[in-house]
Amino acid sequence: MPDIFRTVLIDDEQLALDRLQRLLLPYSDFLDLAGTATDGRKGAALIDDVRPDLVFLDVQMPELTGFQVLETIQHQPWIIFTTAYDDYALKAFETNSVDYLLKPIDKDRLKLAIEKLRRMTPGKASAAEDPIRKLLESLKPATRKPEKLKIRTGDKIRFVDYQDVVFFEASDKYVEVHTLTEVYIIEDTIYTLEDRLKGEGFIRIHRSTLINPDHLLEVVKWFGGKYKARMKDSKKSELTVSLSYKDNLGL
Repeated sequence: MPDIFRTVLIDDEQLALDRLQRLLLPYSDFLDLAGTATDGRKGAALIDDVRPDLVFLDVQMPELTGFQVLETIQHQPWIIFTTAYDDYALKAFETNSVDYLLKPIDKDRLKLAIEKLRRMTPGKASAAEDPIRKLLESLKPATRKPEKLKIRTGDKIRFVDYQDVVFFEASDKYVEVHTLTEVYIIEDTIYTLEDRLKGEGFIRIHRSTLINPDHLLEVVKWFGGKYKARMKDSKKSELTVSLSYKDNLGL
């Protein structure tokens, strides 16, 4: 009888959690789902309560990031990160032998992670403590204060934190910057913004739209198999999700 890994899934995006659960169904004889959490604080509490053998852990979450969860927990499980993190962090994952899956998760890449896991033993995750400690230490130099977006308004320059941006939307030759309560105009393109914002967590949902998933309220089905992303700004903006980009939301 194969070893069974008690498994916990932690991700602040319910859509991503649902999709991961579907992807893990073929491995139900090997992975026993013991619980899910949608933010870092609840996830850390769940880990210490359930004491799972394995955790699929999102890196970029509000409240506590995946790395902060690891610093908080008393029980140490095996960790498979799910992440859209930058190249520096990915290199750290590889060096310290902690597996990771890039979002949106590819089922073939997941299969490789599971095959690697099959060579490990439930209840023996203490072997992962040293690699994870080294991982956290290696990421400390990468910690940086988030840059600010510079927006010219007349003779003034407004500085806006990227985490305060709900979404960017192209409009003619300009881009609209939507925060929770304000809309600004910048002379830029979605393409240059997407390149500049790598590592900041923004997701492309349309050729003209980049969203901050931290400000995503929900995704609703629309006509013709399309979806609308409803945001948390004061207008509760509804943005079209292109079929070609729906995988970025785990749809």
